[in-house]
Amino acid sequence: MTRRRFFFFLTLLAGLFLVITFRLFQVQILRGEKYRRLSERNYLRVRNIYPPRGDIYDRNGVKLAYDEPRYVLTLDHLRLSGEELKEVSRNLKEIFGVDLDRILVKEANTPEPIRIKEDLKEEEIEKFYVNSHRLPGVFIEVVPKRVYPFGKLACHVLGYVGYPDRKDIKRFGGRVASKSLVGKAGIERSMDEVVLGTLGREEVMINALGKVVKTVSRKEPVKGNSLVLTIDVRFQKIVEDVFYESGQPAGAVVLMNAKTGEVLALASFPGYDPNNVYTEWRRITKNKLKPMFNRATGGRYPPASVLKVPISYAILETRIGTPWERILCSGSFFLGDRRFFCWNVYGHGAVNLIKALQDSCDIYYYHFGYEMGPSTIIRYVRRFGYGERIPLEIPVKRGFLPTPEWKRRRFGEPWYDGDTVNLSIGQGYILSTLMEQTLMMMAVANNGVIYRPTLLREIRDPSGKVVWKNRRKVWKVVKGPPEYFALIRRGLREAVRRGTGVRAFSTIVDIAGKTGTAQVTVLRRGRRKKKLPWRLRDHAWFVGFAPYRDPLFVIGVLVEHGESGGKTAAPIARRIMERIYIQGLNREI
Repeated sequence: MTRRRFFFFLTLLAGLFLVITFRLFQVQILRGEKYRRLSERNYLRVRNIYPPRGDIYDRNGVKLAYDEPRYVLTLDHLRLSGEELKEVSRNLKEIFGVDLDRILVKEANTPEPIRIKEDLKEEEIEKFYVNSHRLPGVFIEVVPKRVYPFGKLACHVLGYVGYPDRKDIKRFGGRVASKSLVGKAGIERSMDEVVLGTLGREEVMINALGKVVKTVSRKEPVKGNSLVLTIDVRFQKIVEDVFYESGQPAGAVVLMNAKTGEVLALASFPGYDPNNVYTEWRRITKNKLKPMFNRATGGRYPPASVLKVPISYAILETRIGTPWERILCSGSFFLGDRRFFCWNVYGHGAVNLIKALQDSCDIYYYHFGYEMGPSTIIRYVRRFGYGERIPLEIPVKRGFLPTPEWKRRRFGEPWYDGDTVNLSIGQGYILSTLMEQTLMMMAVANNGVIYRPTLLREIRDPSGKVVWKNRRKVWKVVKGPPEYFALIRRGLREAVRRGTGVRAFSTIVDIAGKTGTAQVTVLRRGRRKKKLPWRLRDHAWFVGFAPYRDPLFVIGVLVEHGESGGKTAAPIARRIMERIYIQGLNREI
């Protein structure tokens, strides 16, 4: 190496040394206090990592509910000074159109970072990263969003989710944080323990600009288990389409597998879209028809003439009457100085049990109900599941069975013979749910066996492995001679072939069932019901099974203020069953 080159490299090294020395002097001496303050503002932030909830499938593996990632703009407001918050507020307004001052009025005392804009789009995410240097304390949080791909379909079965309240946080403890999604209704709520998952946590170092410097520790979240329901989307769609096509504003339908107790479809009308519950909350809650109310499991109505089915069984088993004994129906029944009318004021003539079921003759049941008395009637209808707690995965309200003791406590009055007469045709104080009525019909279809109703088929872990599988179980057995049930089934078939349920008659599938018209208000004789306001019209029932020879399906239809079970509810049941058979879905059950 020449002397000249040696001095050149020596000079270069000396220059670099002087630059580094000057820079150290600048950082440590001239600007040391500033950087010391900035370093002191580095801090650890513990961030929750929210797990996806378990998916919900129908019986054939069609997804009914699942989570997808949602990007949320979040601000750690407590780490910024007043001047910094003002600057961030100006920048957020300019970049995203967000009014931070308005948000801080509500959230200023919140100890956790606050969400300032949800559901960020791709271009908004790009905007954030381009302008992140202008937004200290602001970061993007990834949280799950619940999606219901079929909208309103099966909304009362699925329910919806929302942020946890104090009760939820107390119930689940460390499994949820303030922005977790927890079930608020339906299977989402009742099976929350299963689908919730396990919260993850991440400890990160944050610098003075609110940006992540490094990850100190991380615990991964665990997705919740998934549910496979007994519901079939195709059956559910048929049920909902047929009801909406009927033009009726409110009601409910339950369709079950008579041989297993599996609920194939359950719908309440009107419905709501669980994807938009909170954006449309005011409209939904102000709707007088109460779209969020599950009429299939929570609505209680007089069972009306559908109750004549278990009472027919009581007549046979108590031997108060024989199947072929005839009672003359002249259109009215006298009890002392009171007169009780049949729905057919001209009378049905001489009727036996089969014809009484066929034509829903009130006089026949007045006669034998009066002889049995209230205690015997209540004892028998309870055997068919009325007034009992029904073990379903979503809450089912109990029906109400009145007794003389209850009436004395409630009204301070004795039980009158007129109360017994009304009870014998499903009117008066008695109340039942659609689920109760449908399970009663299952007993008739199965010679007294009622299988435990269920909405749940399987539970699967996040890998897809089945960790729990449902099994068919008997809930109740009405022990009695098979010929009694055979006689009742025959009467129910005649009701559809030529009686009150004739509008349920089909040449495609052999349906049997019972209509009911539940009185809402007492009218003066001769007043036309059609002139009544909708809310004062009678409720309409049809509960039946199909096919007649070897029942596979049990169906219950309730139309609120539908006026007549035969005219309104029966055609809905028929159309549902026909579409199932036309599409060949019956062969898959």
